[in-house]
Amino acid sequence: MKRLLPAVAVLAAFTHAVHAQAAPTSGVFLYVAVHGDDAGPGTTDKPFRTLHRAQAAAREAVASAKAVTVGIGEGVYLLDRPLVFEPADCGRRPDVQVQYMGVPNRPTVLSGGRRVTGWARCKDNVWKAPSPVDDFRQFYVNHKRGIRARGKVPAGLELVGNEGYRTSDPAIAKWKNIDDVEFCYLVVWTHSRCRWATVRPDEKDKSKLFIAMQQPTFEQARTKEGVQVSMPAYVENAFELLDEPGEFYLDRPARTIYYIPRESEDLAKAEVIVPALDTLVEVRGTPEEPVCGVAFFNLTFADATWLQPSRIGHADVQANFLNDPGKLLRRDGKVTTVHNEQLKSPGNIRIRHGQGIRFSECTFTRLGGAGLDIDRGSHSCEVHGCDFHDIAGSAVQIGDVNKDDHHPSDERLIVRDIRVTDCLIHDCCLDYKGGVGVFLGYVKDCRVAHNEIRDLPYSGVSAGWGWGEEDAGGGAYKVQGPPHAKPTPCGGNVIEKNHIHHVMKELNDGGGIYTLGNQPGTVIRGNHIHDDRGGPGGIYLDEGSGFIEITGNAVHDVPRPMNYNNRAQDRIKTCNEHDNYFNVKPPPKNVVEQAGPEAGH
Repeated sequence: MKRLLPAVAVLAAFTHAVHAQAAPTSGVFLYVAVHGDDAGPGTTDKPFRTLHRAQAAAREAVASAKAVTVGIGEGVYLLDRPLVFEPADCGRRPDVQVQYMGVPNRPTVLSGGRRVTGWARCKDNVWKAPSPVDDFRQFYVNHKRGIRARGKVPAGLELVGNEGYRTSDPAIAKWKNIDDVEFCYLVVWTHSRCRWATVRPDEKDKSKLFIAMQQPTFEQARTKEGVQVSMPAYVENAFELLDEPGEFYLDRPARTIYYIPRESEDLAKAEVIVPALDTLVEVRGTPEEPVCGVAFFNLTFADATWLQPSRIGHADVQANFLNDPGKLLRRDGKVTTVHNEQLKSPGNIRIRHGQGIRFSECTFTRLGGAGLDIDRGSHSCEVHGCDFHDIAGSAVQIGDVNKDDHHPSDERLIVRDIRVTDCLIHDCCLDYKGGVGVFLGYVKDCRVAHNEIRDLPYSGVSAGWGWGEEDAGGGAYKVQGPPHAKPTPCGGNVIEKNHIHHVMKELNDGGGIYTLGNQPGTVIRGNHIHDDRGGPGGIYLDEGSGFIEITGNAVHDVPRPMNYNNRAQDRIKTCNEHDNYFNVKPPPKNVVEQAGPEAGH
């Protein structure tokens, strides 16, 4: 077991870290430790115990100080509620710097999880324990992700319109908690989940059973534009499917967890965690009062959930966005959302109206939604040198796709100047495979550079939205109302010198870098993209993509290095593709060496 650092060593480590981050060295220093006491003064000798107590002290300090550092000692800090930052946290002044900093190279974890104890064997190698929370979708044993009980679809499955399925498998009539069972669909670029409602004798053939699906999600998944679900790829979340080591099942009504341990796991000694919170950290400003200058260094954000799919399912449109039920539009027999204003799958760490917010050398892991959301009115923020992995949805989401994103009523709502640099993004989109490594909505002057993005089921970077329909004058589809006279804010974004490989591992119709809509001044430059299985796989300018420069990229070992699907309205002519290295092997040394995180990250 690691020994905790003594107070003198802690102070020295934080001082070194502050210098390394080029952060202010003067000001107020507060300290939090797992062995602390919230009744204390928050010094290294008498630290606080909780982050919420330290935050309250930091709020008091910014009234008279321009720099406040909250040092957080190594260990796991269980959050009983989200850590919410508001204008008061920066003294409502743009010149304040507030830093939350973990000890470098020592694990400092902000966790929304709860420990599972009281395991007992119930049959064969199946163990059970009481659940500390009412519901969850992720489960971890010694930080290793468990698998929700899953299996093949019932025998003789037949699709019955938009209502459900007929099956010749009589066994499912005896399954418990039928309305918690999910059919899962992998369809081209989407991964949808639709829940069962009831199982009953089939009206037309009494020898078979009818699986009625939960509505309206199933009908929406069957009729949405793009691609629709038909036959599921597998079925998930039934106790009767629990048959492999590493699989778990939550009997929700009984609040009991069942698990088959892996060979190396001893549940009497293992740390078993389930997530309880759906938000770990939220920066919550307003256009009039943004939250400014809050920074997070050397911290791990872990163990959060997202339960909406357990309530209504997940009818994926693209990139884990869903059609908005309040804005549905039927077009050519299919359903979409007015002006493509779909609903984003939320992040477990959320920034709204934040300015100068920074995450440096942080880890985002064991998260049940998307990782980090930076949207509505945020600008001049940075995500630098961070590691995103073991995340259910997309890793980083910048901006959104609603009306105030594509045609904002107030310029202060535009998301701009966000930088994602020197990060490692891998093994994400595990539960919602239609997600992406980095998503950019209608954003301006953002930079995604020097990242390594790998091992994803779908695209690496996705930039833009709307398929051209929200651009000035509209797009190639039937108009959803009067076309907009003004362009969207989307443009001036730079996607450069990233190493993107082994993405598109399970889905299709995406790429290492994928774009939609007009993006004047956007540049895709110097990226090394390779070994992507699904097509096209390389750089993909999809519908409406316009005014984009593509230069100096090395793309190889993908189905198609450069793919255009933006020929409507001659938008292909607005794009400038030049001086790239497509299917050149070995790729140029200078491109390979400069792509990916820079030295020290």
